[in-house]
Amino acid sequence: MAIDPTLRDALSAVTTASIGRALERAGLRDFAPANLGKRSGTTIVGPAHTLRLVPARGEGIGDLATAIESVPEGAVVVIDAAGTGRPLPFGAIIAGRLSSRGAAGLVTDASLSEEIGLPVWASQGGALGGLSLAGSWQPVACGGAAVHPGDIVVCGPDGVVVIPPDMAEQVALEAVEQQRLDLWLQREAEKGVSLYGLLPPDSSARARFEAETGSA
Repeated sequence: MAIDPTLRDALSAVTTASIGRALERAGLRDFAPANLGKRSGTTIVGPAHTLRLVPARGEGIGDLATAIESVPEGAVVVIDAAGTGRPLPFGAIIAGRLSSRGAAGLVTDASLSEEIGLPVWASQGGALGGLSLAGSWQPVACGGAAVHPGDIVVCGPDGVVVIPPDMAEQVALEAVEQQRLDLWLQREAEKGVSLYGLLPPDSSARARFEAETGSA
């Protein structure tokens, strides 16, 4: 699934916090994987390619090679490790291959001990033990967030959000407007305007915002 370049640019230009507020207004919950570290300074946007790993009980790691070789260019690989924080099997090797295949990034609640070139949002560690592949290209839970194959994943310095594709355009428009409002509110506060009426913005503040910025 390719993402429209205009939509990609719009989602890349706003913070994940602005996107999150737009998703909350739309009634969505559990769209932001939690407790992930190793955040990149780069914002990436791509369709989710999901893998599911479960704690291994002595069996092998499963056919990870086939799963990784099926990842398309531009995808954000989302790996559900059952919230264990266990080390991703062959993490550096997997990440290196994903990078060479053109993956945009990796989001996982497994942990990665190695520093790698691919943008990664991962758990900061947890229980020891192995992980085995249990499935791919199916709905998963990563860091407490629901991720479906083909969802649009936006990863930035302030976190990760997951957007259902049919909502992406409207969410992007609302997030852009939300960020414009947030910046205007910040400037008002820096000018010495009282926070009363700004947090949250009342009708008077919104009217001034619309008049000064040309927003409707």
